[in-house]
Amino acid sequence: MPIKRLYHKLTTDSSDAAGFDSETLSERRKGSDIKGQRLQLIVYTALFAFIVLAAYGYYLIFNLTHDVHSLSNDVRQMTRSVNQMSVSVQKNMTIISENITSMQKSTHVMAGTVADAMPTMSQNTTEMTVIAQNVSNRVDGMGGNMSTMSIAIVGMQRDLWRMNKTMSNPADSMFDNMMPWSSNRNGQGSPGPMAYPRPIR
Repeated sequence: MPIKRLYHKLTTDSSDAAGFDSETLSERRKGSDIKGQRLQLIVYTALFAFIVLAAYGYYLIFNLTHDVHSLSNDVRQMTRSVNQMSVSVQKNMTIISENITSMQKSTHVMAGTVADAMPTMSQNTTEMTVIAQNVSNRVDGMGGNMSTMSIAIVGMQRDLWRMNKTMSNPADSMFDNMMPWSSNRNGQGSPGPMAYPRPIR
């Protein structure tokens, strides 16, 4: 392994061993062993940290790739939905525009019909007003004629009452004197003529 080779190279350096005795060399080797162990600890710790960071980076990259894939699918579906919605809105707008155009045409036709019928309606209304006024005038004339007829009838009734009184009183008195069983009563006749009615205005 590269770490062991580096450790062996650091601990077996022949250039530094020249001119020292065995005790000095053993002390130097012990110091080199301690330094090698420290170096191994640092290197192994760095390798472990690198492995952990690499695994965490792979996890982050995997999640990021998955999220990007999900986002691309969502964007694709949203694009399809937007396209379908735009097509539906376009169709509905076409139908709405056609309905509005039809309503405008119907409104114009109704306005023209009403405009054409208004003079006729106004003329008919004027004629009906004139006819109603004539009927009212005729009714007023009939009322006046009825009042005149009532006055004439009352006058005739008065004349007949007077003639009845003139003719009946002498005859009754004469027949009462001639008849032995007569009670010598005067004929009462009609109670009297009616009063003249008030003229209708």
